[in-house]
Amino acid sequence: MISSRLVPVFIAIGVGIGTGVYVFQPLLKEYEENTKGTWVLPEDEVRVKALAAKKQPEQK
Repeated sequence: MISSRLVPVFIAIGVGIGTGVYVFQPLLKEYEENTKGTWVLPEDEVRVKALAAKKQPEQK
């Protein structure tokens, strides 16, 4: 049985999730289009490769 004190908590959680989806979904869609679905910007690819190369010798 749900206490009447928990109802406002669930409403607040629902509103928070709904607001987050409403606010961030368009931004995430735009970012996905800009990165062609890879979620990595073209100018960041060089940095990612450099970090991967730097990390490989440490693993050996």
